[in-house]
Amino acid sequence: MADSRLSDIDSNVHDGIAAVIKTTQQRESCTWSYLRDNPPSERTGYMFSDNPMFAVINGHMQVGHSGSSYAWTMRILQYIATHGLDAYIAECASSQRSQTV
Repeated sequence: MADSRLSDIDSNVHDGIAAVIKTTQQRESCTWSYLRDNPPSERTGYMFSDNPMFAVINGHMQVGHSGSSYAWTMRILQYIATHGLDAYIAECASSQRSQTV
């Protein structure tokens, strides 16, 4: 991914974005739209979901995730799918600024 906005993003999130892109390239539907429109069950969350699309995305991730880091990464991908990459980057920058104060 050559997008310069991704240079400071956590490696798990970077890997997740690449997995979503790869999943979209292999299917004839937009994985970002799917993530936006199909949140996981409140009962299972991402970690214990049996949703086949989430499993496909997970299969494209290169980082060896624990259940917790997988769920965290998927929640961030859901945020990006809903609000956009620029909103996520702005939220990260805002969070970093408040931590340095």
